[in-house]
Amino acid sequence: MAELELQVSDLRGGYGKKEVVHGLSFGLAAGDVLCLLGPNGCGKSTLLKLLLRFLPKTAGRIICRGVDVDRLSRRQMARYFAYIPQRDQAMFAYTALEMVTMARSAYLGNMQTPKPEDIEIAYDCLCQLKIQHLADFPYFKMSGGQRQLVLIARALCQKTCILMMDEPTASLDFANQQLINDAINELARAGKIVIVTTHNPAQPFAIASQVLLMREGQTLSLGPPQQVLTDESLEQVYGIPMQVVTITDRKQNQRSICLSV
Repeated sequence: MAELELQVSDLRGGYGKKEVVHGLSFGLAAGDVLCLLGPNGCGKSTLLKLLLRFLPKTAGRIICRGVDVDRLSRRQMARYFAYIPQRDQAMFAYTALEMVTMARSAYLGNMQTPKPEDIEIAYDCLCQLKIQHLADFPYFKMSGGQRQLVLIARALCQKTCILMMDEPTASLDFANQQLINDAINELARAGKIVIVTTHNPAQPFAIASQVLLMREGQTLSLGPPQQVLTDESLEQVYGIPMQVVTITDRKQNQRSICLSV
């Protein structure tokens, strides 16, 4: 069994006195992709914020590579965890390369500017995602899919072991959704741990090694998508009749999709 790099035990927290996440536990090894799946308001985004310490937890432990994250400074946290939001508002006309290079701040001292080697690392991250042609293109002029790829490149540039994505395919067309799914699969093959929130019950079949199926801040089920995502479990979470269907695509690969029936 692969050694766990992230261990979360009985994690609880929320907003003020309102507890939203109630005792969640899971462990992830290098190369794992965990999809957090559930309806609106079930605690997916809150869980991400607790893991990143954007919100204070009220109980539980988060251990990353043997270190309790409560002992880490903000700069040290940025060397373990990278966060990719749904969208990022660019207030200035930064290029893609400039946006990605910003991630190197985790390794720079106060008032330090990026060195040539930092810019080279940033450019290499664009190359990894095959978007080096966007290096000098203004971020604010890009499509939604291109922006998401730049944000993923920026997360790569932090050189962390864990990447967290909050609904990375939300509001994207089908082609751009596939681009992001392909990028997530490449990150997993490179040994990164990726945690993804999603509303799409079919997406875990395309990218996830594990699914945390959530309802009202609690774990309904945890495990591989083929075990966790069943007609019965999806109906229990979403409150409508659901069916998981296995199809054979034109390349003769077996694929699972979810339908409301």
